[in-house]
Amino acid sequence: MIENVTSTETYLYHYTKAKTALDDILQKRLLCLGSYSKTNDPKESKSWEFDLGSNGGCDLGKYNTIETSSWLSSELKLRAKLACFSMDRAPLTGNHLADVHNRGFCKPRMWTQYSVDPKDVERRLGVCLVFDQQKLLAQVKSQVGSNSLVIAGPIRYMDRGMVRGLEDHEYMIDVDALESLGKAAYVNLHMRKHYGSLFFEKMLDWRDESEWRIVVFSNSGNELHIRLEDTLVGIMFGENTDEEMTQRIMALTNSWGIQYMGLKWKNSSPWYDYNTFRFMPSIKNLSL
Repeated sequence: MIENVTSTETYLYHYTKAKTALDDILQKRLLCLGSYSKTNDPKESKSWEFDLGSNGGCDLGKYNTIETSSWLSSELKLRAKLACFSMDRAPLTGNHLADVHNRGFCKPRMWTQYSVDPKDVERRLGVCLVFDQQKLLAQVKSQVGSNSLVIAGPIRYMDRGMVRGLEDHEYMIDVDALESLGKAAYVNLHMRKHYGSLFFEKMLDWRDESEWRIVVFSNSGNELHIRLEDTLVGIMFGENTDEEMTQRIMALTNSWGIQYMGLKWKNSSPWYDYNTFRFMPSIKNLSL
């Protein structure tokens, strides 16, 4: 989890509050893929506004643009369930002394934004769960089955203007296809055609999150709960993670064969909590 990591595609990092990690993930041994509209990016949480277009001479005047737009926005987001992670950032040399700033669990903004309970006046941090990328993706695909489409990968960061051209784009409803296929089939068509820009693209301001996500498209509106199995490989504790919560999490998971480590801040830089010896039995052959 710390040493000899040279690939940015080995691990995924999920920041969360300590209580959420304990009660909702670790005790249940489940990872929730939640509603797309519950993310904190306005592009994703706000309703999308679609235009109507036709190359086949369809009568666009018979459509209520606002209602049709609202219908497609709701359907696309209802069918999308996702889990969000951070990635390691290249280059990784395999030397933990040199790589610490590029690791996915060393992101101050992520610790502050996602692992702190807003009701906690002491600002105690949560945890960062470390997953094996290949095992997690395989587990999701195995559990959801062939009836759902699973797409996973890194987010592309770019800024787009509000005004688009008349050519086909993600915020244009192809009325010709809508009338030919019907509503249910058109939703699937639009999603498969434009999933990259709709579900895997965010503004440049988010780029430091180095986000990687799994999105499952299904016809069910319910959240998906994925069994952890052997996908979890480690837990990173924050600078001020509650001591009692840390002990409870480690006691619950100490037979899982995972690694533990804590982060401390020294001279404005993140560093590993080698002074807390309870973390050390799970970290082998570390050379400082």
